[in-house]
Amino acid sequence: MASLQPVVSIFPAATICGWTLRLQGRSLFLSLCCGAISSAVGFAALQEGVFRIPGFEFSGWMTFVTAATMALCGNLELALTGDGRRVGTLLQYLKLSVLTLAGMYFTNWSLNYLNYPTRVLFKSSKLLPTMAVGTLMQGRWYSCLEYCAAGGLVAGIACFTMGDAELLPKFHLTGVGLILVGMAADAATSNYEEKAFFRVAQPASQAEVVAFSSLFGSGWALLLLLPTNELGAALKHSSEQPAVVPLLVASSVCGYVSVSFVLLLIKLYGATVTEMVKSLRKVLTVVLSFVLYPKPLSWKYGLGGLAVLASLAATQELQRRKGGDVKHAPPKEDGLCSPEAQPLNATDLETQPLEVEMTTKEATRA
Repeated sequence: MASLQPVVSIFPAATICGWTLRLQGRSLFLSLCCGAISSAVGFAALQEGVFRIPGFEFSGWMTFVTAATMALCGNLELALTGDGRRVGTLLQYLKLSVLTLAGMYFTNWSLNYLNYPTRVLFKSSKLLPTMAVGTLMQGRWYSCLEYCAAGGLVAGIACFTMGDAELLPKFHLTGVGLILVGMAADAATSNYEEKAFFRVAQPASQAEVVAFSSLFGSGWALLLLLPTNELGAALKHSSEQPAVVPLLVASSVCGYVSVSFVLLLIKLYGATVTEMVKSLRKVLTVVLSFVLYPKPLSWKYGLGGLAVLASLAATQELQRRKGGDVKHAPPKEDGLCSPEAQPLNATDLETQPLEVEMTTKEATRA
């Protein structure tokens, strides 16, 4: 009888910003969540600080600096790690850059009409369009209970928005329209990233995806700036307010780290599970925003926040019960790892090493 072959891991290596995480199961998932949340909170706090600088109303300039900085960070990581291969095609990155830029541009534009906490919690409801787009683009199906839980998230967002309309004079329906367009673009972006770059035989690295999509995105942003007077006015304002550019660059670096964690979550667990993490991240961002930049409070903020947390908890439980959206299959005979992600299953995450042993029969056949 042939002896058993060594244990073969079916979970892809988790590498973030050039570092390989020697973790699996629940420890890996929680570490990625903490990394995504902490870096995103830093990004949001620094970006809101930019909008609080007197006279800053240059969302297009912010979009360009953010995209250019993230492109620089991505290319720097590729150079330091020696990863010179490009998996995605330039056409794919061109498409992704349009979606990414649309989400970033319309979201930043909405800040001229909405205050930052409302913008953040509004985008927390992106779980619902992400589920819908996932059905259209990837053929995934969700139960009525899952859509009801996502609907509760939208209701919490609506309650929070009503509190903003009651207390803050900058609220305008134009901002709601702009943020909705940004949400739709973001939902398409997450699903497109997963389908085009991670559900393939040779998945792309997070650094590659960010570097090339941001490079194209910064070009689009610059083209949108040139026909307007915003670029000249933004440069003049930045020279008069020297804190603007350092804050923009610092927030963009935090944004790069956050996007890297998010892309790794998409690669390993899928777009819907990742949106749950991002929604929780946004709620914590709002709390930090109220701590750092005091604002008038309303009972609608509290009620809306509770509704958001309850719906996120319900969605997570439903995902756990069905075992997540995607799974890994064992490595194929040609040596290529399956692109499918391990499900977010409580039993697996707590007790399984996320490895598979070949049976004696399989070993004999091999």
